Amino acid sequence: MPLYRLIQSGLAALLLSAGTLTSAVAADIFLVASYDENDVCGRPQYEAAMDALKQGGYANLTAQGYFLDTRVRAKEDVAKDIEKIKHDIRTQKPKFVFTIDDPAFAMLYEDILKQPETKLVFTGLNRSLDAYNQKATFLDNRTPAANITGTFEYIFMREQFDMLEAMLNKPLKKVAILHSTDPVGIILKDQIISELKGTRHENSLVVFAAEDIPTMLAHAKTINETDDIDAYIPVTMSTIDPTDGTRKTMATVAPLLTKAIQKIDISLNSSFTGFGFFGGVSIDFYQMGFQSGFQAVKLLKGGTIKDAPVEDAKRSIIAINRKRMQELGIKLSPDTQGIVDQWIN
Repeated sequence: MPLYRLIQSGLAALLLSAGTLTSAVAADIFLVASYDENDVCGRPQYEAAMDALKQGGYANLTAQGYFLDTRVRAKEDVAKDIEKIKHDIRTQKPKFVFTIDDPAFAMLYEDILKQPETKLVFTGLNRSLDAYNQKATFLDNRTPAANITGTFEYIFMREQFDMLEAMLNKPLKKVAILHSTDPVGIILKDQIISELKGTRHENSLVVFAAEDIPTMLAHAKTINETDDIDAYIPVTMSTIDPTDGTRKTMATVAPLLTKAIQKIDISLNSSFTGFGFFGGVSIDFYQMGFQSGFQAVKLLKGGTIKDAPVEDAKRSIIAINRKRMQELGIKLSPDTQGIVDQWIN
């Protein structure tokens, strides 16, 4: 059965979990999330987008949400749901479709380009915009050339490395990227490399690909035992566990990695820091979602799509896991402690 409740913004909403995509009543806004309803990355974005609409004077709009849970569900099941969502968009013609993170956008944007009466506003994209645009054109540089705009998830890698060197009071030698081989793991790995291109850290990266949990743990052992590696970035978004055939997400693999690797874990966001990693400069998911919601508000108030260029996420926070810091024997100076926005644990 569908799940009914009110989103915190106050917008009336029908939220449909994966596998429950039954016929739905017409809504002004479709919200298509790549992951499950309580995903630590996705949920702040969709709640913030709805909050922005409410604060912009559009609390009376109705929102219909779909949660694809792509990290753990079979591709065939997700594909069936996407076809249902496409049908709903074509027949109901919502004012806006919000997509949250890459999988939802990748599966919908080409179809929505064929329906100019509906605008797509994305949040949380990590894959290169050029890669999407080469497949189906919707941007001229960052100016919309069609009915799509949104907020790109800049992940603050340059700031991350500079802050880490300041904290440690020494230059970094090598930093490992430990990534899963699912689409999002690969996209994030590529984005980390792209953001550091042209910096003095460009040649500091060592990349390890983990297609399953045993491989991940073998790489973790190598990272831990390699003296030149000062820190690592966990990007194990969805990793197959051959013992039961299921995919394990970051919340499950985090304790395995922090036990196996006694080095600084650079978190891509504060939610991952909450799983037990050291932390660092984190994307503010709520503010990124609010940016995308505010872009929709400007369009609802009569702005043209060309006047709503694609934006980078603007706000970051510094989040540090105090327990992990103590486990690693790291001591921060009072000045460095003063720049930390959020202490976890």
